[in-house]
Amino acid sequence: MIALYVTSAFIFTIGAFGLFGNVNLIIATIRTLPAIKRSRCGLLIGILAVCDFICIVFEWQNATRLLLGVENFRESCFWAISPYLYVLNFQATQMLVIALDRVFAICAPIKYRILPFSMYITLCMIPGNVFTGTLFVLSIVNMNNEPIEACNPPLGYPPLVLEIWNRWILIMDGVTIVLYLLAVVVLYWRRRAMAHSDSEYFNMQAKAMRTLSVVVVAFTGTWFVCHCAVLFAAMIGLSEGAVHVVQTVAVIPAMICYSQNYYIYLWRSTEYRELFIQQFRAFVHCNTRYCKISPAKVKTVSVISANSTGKNKVGR
Repeated sequence: MIALYVTSAFIFTIGAFGLFGNVNLIIATIRTLPAIKRSRCGLLIGILAVCDFICIVFEWQNATRLLLGVENFRESCFWAISPYLYVLNFQATQMLVIALDRVFAICAPIKYRILPFSMYITLCMIPGNVFTGTLFVLSIVNMNNEPIEACNPPLGYPPLVLEIWNRWILIMDGVTIVLYLLAVVVLYWRRRAMAHSDSEYFNMQAKAMRTLSVVVVAFTGTWFVCHCAVLFAAMIGLSEGAVHVVQTVAVIPAMICYSQNYYIYLWRSTEYRELFIQQFRAFVHCNTRYCKISPAKVKTVSVISANSTGKNKVGR
């Protein structure tokens, strides 16, 4: 029981940093929205920040229930956190989508830039919704009402769905890493063989990849640890109560995953850092003038304008 209380303390502490960071990422995305509409990946990162924010809020709710000693049953827990489960799986799939976005941007730069923005973003939303909807239906079909130690995503799923969920997430993590490695290799090769007219485009892609690579490694690292803990706890023959405790403690690396992107961009991206500093000054001085930027000075947090390889630059 002490482990569960310690886990709750970590959830609140890490979550506080995560809420601050994700709010800043969301505000930065909104501020640069006119320029982001000419690009792709920056908006996907903003959507990811919204998902992370929602996940942290629901984990705080779960930690509160744990501290208050609320008795939990799987069916009622599943419906109580169903919005969280939906957003969580959508968010996990979005990292794979962003990896595909990088490969597309580097391997087919002309098609990437001319594809209509609204169509592209709509297509990017489809995989997450399909995966999440499938898990949701499977959970309803296989649902039971067993008592559980805590109300969180691993325990909210029926055992069969939990196993499918864990294995599929681990597969997606592996595919995401492979796609990013492919993007890095192709980018290196194309920068060496490129024509002068394309040099600025691929330099901007390289700049974006330097930050995104850290984001992906951190994401897959924390997410991989979380799901490996959940999977192995069920495989090594622990008692049901011990498995539930391990699955609850595994929320800690998940919370790090929800909270880390802001701090990575603050560390790695000059453009993001400038936006975050402006926002912090506005907060400290309660003055929005620090957050006002002219369209000519907007530096988006995506990759490249759909219409230009020079003037409407973006980067990380």
